[in-house]
Amino acid sequence: MFDNNSDPKTTNQSYNSEKVIRGVVTRIVFKNEENGYTVLKMNSESSSEITVVGKFVSVHIGSHLIVRGNESSHSKYGSQFNAISSTETEPSSAKDIEKYLASGLVKGIGPKTAERIVEFFGEKTIEMIHKQPDALAKISGVGLHKARLLQEAFTEQAEERETMRFLLEHNISSLLAHKIFRLYGQKTVEIITKNPYRLAQEVWGVGFTTADQIAANLGIKADSPLRLKAGILYTIQKAAEGEGHCFLTGTILSERAKSLLELEDNIDLSPFVDELKTEGDLIDMEGNYYLPALDRAEDSVAYFVSKRCQALSNTKIPESLVTDTISQIIKKLSFDFSVEQKEAVYRSIKYPLLVITGGPGCGKTTIIQAITAAYEAAGQIIKLAAPTGRAAQRMSQVCALPASTIHRLLKFDPIKRGFIHGPKDPLIADIIIVDEASMIDIYLAQSLFSAISDKTTIILVGDKDQLPSVGPGRILGDLLSLTEIQSISLSRIFRRKEESSINDIAHAINSGNVPNIPVPDGETKADAYFIPKSEPEEITSLVRKLVAEQIPKKFGISAQEIVVLTPSNRGPLGTIALNQQLQAHLNPPGSIDSEQEIEVGETILRIGDRVCQRVNNYQIDEAGVFNGDTGQVYSIDKYSGRLTVELWDGRLIDYERAELPQLALAYAVTVHRSQGSEIPCVVMVLHDSHYALLERQLVYTGVTRAKKLLIIVGSKRALAIASKRTNTHRRLTRLPLRIRELIGEY
Repeated sequence: MFDNNSDPKTTNQSYNSEKVIRGVVTRIVFKNEENGYTVLKMNSESSSEITVVGKFVSVHIGSHLIVRGNESSHSKYGSQFNAISSTETEPSSAKDIEKYLASGLVKGIGPKTAERIVEFFGEKTIEMIHKQPDALAKISGVGLHKARLLQEAFTEQAEERETMRFLLEHNISSLLAHKIFRLYGQKTVEIITKNPYRLAQEVWGVGFTTADQIAANLGIKADSPLRLKAGILYTIQKAAEGEGHCFLTGTILSERAKSLLELEDNIDLSPFVDELKTEGDLIDMEGNYYLPALDRAEDSVAYFVSKRCQALSNTKIPESLVTDTISQIIKKLSFDFSVEQKEAVYRSIKYPLLVITGGPGCGKTTIIQAITAAYEAAGQIIKLAAPTGRAAQRMSQVCALPASTIHRLLKFDPIKRGFIHGPKDPLIADIIIVDEASMIDIYLAQSLFSAISDKTTIILVGDKDQLPSVGPGRILGDLLSLTEIQSISLSRIFRRKEESSINDIAHAINSGNVPNIPVPDGETKADAYFIPKSEPEEITSLVRKLVAEQIPKKFGISAQEIVVLTPSNRGPLGTIALNQQLQAHLNPPGSIDSEQEIEVGETILRIGDRVCQRVNNYQIDEAGVFNGDTGQVYSIDKYSGRLTVELWDGRLIDYERAELPQLALAYAVTVHRSQGSEIPCVVMVLHDSHYALLERQLVYTGVTRAKKLLIIVGSKRALAIASKRTNTHRRLTRLPLRIRELIGEY
């Protein structure tokens, strides 16, 4: 049930010869769900309560264990039993069976009911539960329903133990094993034995390498068609998740699949590609290969857009009302609209689809204000949305109207595992305005557009020069590339006395010029600085001091308002390393009681830590929690493994132990993850070691997150490369082509 790898917590021990002990688990002191390392208390048959440490797959209070290992003496924790192997058994004595039944195994079976059951059947209780559960139904307080639940619970526990043992034997971590079992249940072994590569396709956190190792252990040969086809599909899946491609050309697919599968160049994969096409697992669009879901998504978006290129809006708002609205906003804001801004507002009542783009300071927010004011004055139903919660909150504040994330607008149904609003239940609105549209991927666009009726106008607002979505596709860029789609590009920069130089830096970068950013000299007052440093250690040390000491002291900006941005997760200047350094200074070990911290993989989370959600989780809360949502650790129950996060919007979200790996420290985040955020102070790290990731869209996106203060730390060479380089990772999509083809058919 666990392996014998050592754990750092068990060092400084002295060992005696091996022995076997039997007993009942009375308490789980600590459990690392990532590797199964557990500290538990157990009442053994031969002595009083003892401490047992080891790597267990599945164990809970009331479990009966036979443990092989040796007694040891830890310099800090004292006497304990170091487990080498373990087997869980069902209790045998009447007394133990009673305790086991009363441990909460089945809701409604408490100590009194457990006592009556055991009093009736004695040591044969478990046998009766397995073979004749109906006999238990005659006992007062049990009934047929609880009897059947008891039988199911005992059966499921036995099956889970066997399944977990199978997974661990194939080098699956305890955490992933639980996740796999929750997904596949009793069919886990059957499914994995038949096709272990399903794990790479269906389980977040399992890659092709892990699935391939399991396959090899199961005897699947390297040249097996099952393996080769799985490698081809995973290659496209990885390109979509990692690079945002909607498809791969035949040449690229072949090259990458061979590299993944470690095949010689002369191996021909085309027969297996043909099989996948025949089986419906691969779509061939003129030599461009799609996964079916990506093909459907692109086709659906193309159909929606093409219909709206040929139509006029159903809105009955008079132009005079728009004119009056613009005049009122001009008077309120004390500056005139640009020609493009006015045109954008007028087009919003003429066309069912309008795309508006512009950089910082070009008035996108003002246009949203004007459009919503005009529709509100006409008594129309308005819905505002954005990909992130922070962007939605900003829209709501500016327009004085409710706004939500796109996911919450569409309402996810956890039972059906899909959105409630769609073709059969469209959103009720006269107009839907979506901000930060550059963040919308092809899947989210498909879901959103499918929920919009022909009677509803849709306005997409965004900055085409920012990074594209994390997911596949480049919706905003693709739509703006088509002259057939109504679009407005804002170019005039509105300057005010209090205007920040951050916008000037952003526009310089966007023009391909290296921005002139002042270096701190103790006298120059600015809202943007560049601090040249060349060595990663110097940069890390300076970033730590800036966030923890210098910025709060000199600018009055608290550490909670500062976010460190970096291009990558890995490396000495990636988020993982920077977060460790920042946490050590902002929320160090020993600053709080050890009971108020919990181990999650290689990270220790403490109360007060800033964290962010790494994946969409529709079921953790009624409103869902989504990739990029940030907050602070509010409370920790170390023994149950539960943790509560207070999100930026004030919600308290409870995480079970198995859900904790969805969280990551967020003192430092990637530029990609910062999209849609307005951050009071940005400290951005740019270094030569980021060379492969340095490009204009990335640094431009990072710079435009800062609202009060921007400090770039790193090398001038890295800043110059990033400012001048663009389109190094062009995404593969056929959305514009599909739209044009459909328009030609009308």
